Amino acid sequence: MRHFIYAHWPLFFGLYGGVVLSLVVIGISAEQGWLSYIPLATAVLLILVFYLLATLWSAHQLYDTNGINPHHILFDMGRIQIGDTFAFIDVGYRRRALALSRRLTTGRIIVLDVYNPQWTTSKALVRLRTRMPTSPADPRLSFREASVDMLPLPDKSVPAVILCQIVSEFWQHGDRLALLQEINRILTPNGRLLLAERTRSQTNWLVMGPAAFTLKTEQEWKQLLQQAGFIVRRTQERSGLIQCFRADKPTTAEAHQLALELAFDT
Repeated sequence: MRHFIYAHWPLFFGLYGGVVLSLVVIGISAEQGWLSYIPLATAVLLILVFYLLATLWSAHQLYDTNGINPHHILFDMGRIQIGDTFAFIDVGYRRRALALSRRLTTGRIIVLDVYNPQWTTSKALVRLRTRMPTSPADPRLSFREASVDMLPLPDKSVPAVILCQIVSEFWQHGDRLALLQEINRILTPNGRLLLAERTRSQTNWLVMGPAAFTLKTEQEWKQLLQQAGFIVRRTQERSGLIQCFRADKPTTAEAHQLALELAFDT
């Protein structure tokens, strides 16, 4: 969680500063007899304290090792075995890929870093990458540079791909779709795309406030996956904070059926 706090320090600084300022206003108002300001400042104080604690709780759930661990949920949803080789799409976190590598024996994770400062403009991500762990000398891990429209793997070469809070780092719909379509290309028929993203859930509305409006709904993620050529097989929500999807690349027969259905719908 400390890496999340470091990456988002302006947010925490603002919330903490607001708490201190509210306390100062309450103190001065009480001393000067400005009683009408005290209820308003108290209300602001309570709201800021709530969002500060809620943000810390969600960060603990999503990023601490004793939290939700969405990357491990995706690993289990994909029924990945200890000897399998699969791809892990990343933008510089690396810690989740390192954690999953410990679950393998003869298997291998191909970590594809698709970070591009022109497409992923988050300042928090830039700060997070400064604390990116170095690549270990581990035969279970292979690190490669990539881009959303060019993953350095052959067609139909991996049985599973994991993306844990990665697609949402790209703000443009076209970049998100291009990445998912490129994943479709490298997956074997019936291969598994395992995706975890925060959605516009009731819990996220409470935790994030108006910022939750920037999140996609569960249905919007399903539509994006289907647009990229996947069949959504299973979804799983954890603590109302994050939604996990398993979407499979269709077999040849399923692809023909989908094409007919799309043609009929249009």
